[in-house]
Amino acid sequence: MTDFKVIDVPGMLSVPVISYNADGNQIPDDGEWHRHVSTSLYVFAELLAAKGLTPGRSVIARTPDLVIKWSELNDVGQAFVKMAFDKWLRSIDDIRTTEATMVQKLEKRWQKFAAQQSVS
Repeated sequence: MTDFKVIDVPGMLSVPVISYNADGNQIPDDGEWHRHVSTSLYVFAELLAAKGLTPGRSVIARTPDLVIKWSELNDVGQAFVKMAFDKWLRSIDDIRTTEATMVQKLEKRWQKFAAQQSVS
C-alpha cells in the first residue's frame, strides 16, 4: 500500500474556510472549524500513541506540524484506523462537539475494536 498521511494537521489547517451569515453574506472566518478539526486530529493521535499503535512515538505534541503516516502505525494501529477513523470523524462532525465527547466516543470505538481483536 502506498504510504499516506493518516493525521495531517498542517493539511487541515491550510484548508480555506468561508463562512456566511444568515443573510448569505460572507463573514470573516473565526477559526472555529480549524480549531475543531485540529483538536479531533490531536485526540485521535494521542489515542494511537497511548495504545502503543505508533511505535517510536510515546508522546504526541499538539503542534500545527503534527503528521502521522500510515507506515508509522503498527499492524494493530492500521487495523484500528481502517475500522474506526472515518466512522469516528463522522460521529463528531459538528463544531459544537466538545473534546471530552470526542475522547469518549473514540474510547468507545477502541473498546469495541479491542474486544473484537482481543487487544487491550
